[in-house]
Amino acid sequence: MLKSIIKPALIALSMSVAAAGAWAADGAALLRKVDDIRAPGANFTFDLTLNSGGKTEQLEVSVQNSTKGLVRYTKPTKMAGRSILFVDKNMWVFVPGTRRALRISPQQRVLGGVSSADVARTVYSSDYKVVSTSGSGNAIVLQLAPKTKSAAYARIDLTVASSGAPKQAVFYAGGGRKLKTMHFGGYKSVLGASRPTQLKVVDHLEGGKVTTMTYSSFKKAKTPAAWYQPNNLNRL
Repeated sequence: MLKSIIKPALIALSMSVAAAGAWAADGAALLRKVDDIRAPGANFTFDLTLNSGGKTEQLEVSVQNSTKGLVRYTKPTKMAGRSILFVDKNMWVFVPGTRRALRISPQQRVLGGVSSADVARTVYSSDYKVVSTSGSGNAIVLQLAPKTKSAAYARIDLTVASSGAPKQAVFYAGGGRKLKTMHFGGYKSVLGASRPTQLKVVDHLEGGKVTTMTYSSFKKAKTPAAWYQPNNLNRL
């Protein structure tokens, strides 16, 4: 009698574990597709224009080895020379007139609902892992959890197509507080693939205030290693 109870239970448990492993692998593979679409390679550059509430900022962004990002302000003139550096899990800001770069958190706001991490980090899989998947077809939802405490967000609900094309991301703080929703659009052929070139960020902490992020001038390029040293930011 006991065997007849235990055996089906073990079979059900093994099937459950196998299914969990399968969706975890599928979710991780799909997240890598998302990253491949957002980032055209390990080393590249692009221009980024931010618009929010009548304010506009223009930035030049360089990425090295997928783990390092340098953001340089070009406009408005009063912001020129300012830069943000992201190396692995660490981030700095340099402001002209100061002696050295200062450590900041990835949550530091750049403009509107856009944070430093949103600008300097172009891939999700470096900082987050897939903990669950739901949906199908063009509306698969990947729930992402941070790999370390240094990640900018406590949770991300990322909606993607089966091709890996990102459609929407909802960002949460600890405790489940919804911070913002990012809508991916403006898909264009860029460096051999269809990629989103315009993101609309809805700030839930500021009554739904919208900031747009417009990407352009993508180039595959390897930039000097010296650029990614915080002590060198005042020389760029």
